[in-house]
Amino acid sequence: MLQSAQGILYVVALPIGNLKDITLRALEVLNSVDLILSEDTRAFLRLKKAYNLKPVRVESFYKEVEREKEEKIISYLREGLKVALCSEAGTPLLSDPGASLVKRALIEGIKVVPIPGPSALTTALSVCGFDLTQGFIFVGFLPKKEKEIQQKLSGIPSTLPLVTFIPPHRFSSTLRVLYEIFGDREVCLAKELTKVHEEICRTTLGDLIKRTENEEIKGEITLIIEGKREVQKRNEISTDEITKLYEELRKSGIKKKEIAQAIAKRLGTKPKEIYEILKKF
Repeated sequence: MLQSAQGILYVVALPIGNLKDITLRALEVLNSVDLILSEDTRAFLRLKKAYNLKPVRVESFYKEVEREKEEKIISYLREGLKVALCSEAGTPLLSDPGASLVKRALIEGIKVVPIPGPSALTTALSVCGFDLTQGFIFVGFLPKKEKEIQQKLSGIPSTLPLVTFIPPHRFSSTLRVLYEIFGDREVCLAKELTKVHEEICRTTLGDLIKRTENEEIKGEITLIIEGKREVQKRNEISTDEITKLYEELRKSGIKKKEIAQAIAKRLGTKPKEIYEILKKF
């Protein structure tokens, strides 16, 4: 590797699926560095081949080895080398290794440059349709065990949308734990984003659980759970809003009690209160 005038650690976002999502700046950086750290070297080599990147040393950098390689990489940076840190896909450090290395570089005064780009987190949020004006909570990958999931999610504000990544082999079991914690909340399922079998749908935790009973959901999954709506007092409920929802739902032929339950769920109030209002219609 050739030495450069100043050591720089680039944090480079890669495509999350579709290779065309790579930025021109990212390609420029990857063609200019002395060393590329990749969470999955095989995945990076596919990108390298697709864009005919210049020959450069590519070294594996995943969770189990990041600590033992940190000192060597810091020494490279001190010597003036330019290093690119990449995750397997998307933006590094979002549930990916590299935080300790970036922190160490910043503490030591080594220049750290972000090269922004794709992220499953922001991609899913952009199409979920939930109100994000008050913010959201990102918890990354949830633990395997039910008790650990409950502990991780305890104390989290319930009114904000919650975003999590779920491995397909744990999807069904994790859904059931989330249902126990949150009830039948609305969710946005964002699966295989930017890939051939991409799926984005709005549904509920309950309906999603029913779906997994008949179908094995595969691929990279991002799940967004809508925040809990504050319960409205009866005198605060808009009759006009209830009337509008009633007119929409009654066209489907369902009974008034079922309509009351659907409206109550939408407004975050009790079905009995809505049913009392609907009796006047």
